[in-house]
Amino acid sequence: MATHAQAQRALKAFESQLSGLRNVVGLGIVADEPKQSAVAVYVKKKLPLKSLKAKDLVPPSLAVTIKGKSVPVPTKVIELGRVQQESGADSGFSTQAL
Repeated sequence: MATHAQAQRALKAFESQLSGLRNVVGLGIVADEPKQSAVAVYVKKKLPLKSLKAKDLVPPSLAVTIKGKSVPVPTKVIELGRVQQESGADSGFSTQAL
């Protein structure tokens, strides 16, 4: 496993690539055990591997270079369902023209 700092580094380095994968609705960092973290890839629905193209597979780990050494940071695919922004006065969000 990786430290939280290593997972943050991997998330920053691979954010664009992971966000572009089919079915991905969000990214984050999760702690599997104390002092051990993984990059969380949130998907609408977990799909069978055979139904995904190779380009849409979430890799089991992401390699980041720290102090000249390659460090594998694990990924964890988490089914989240459909994500949508709430609308209306009670949503807690406000918009402002820039």
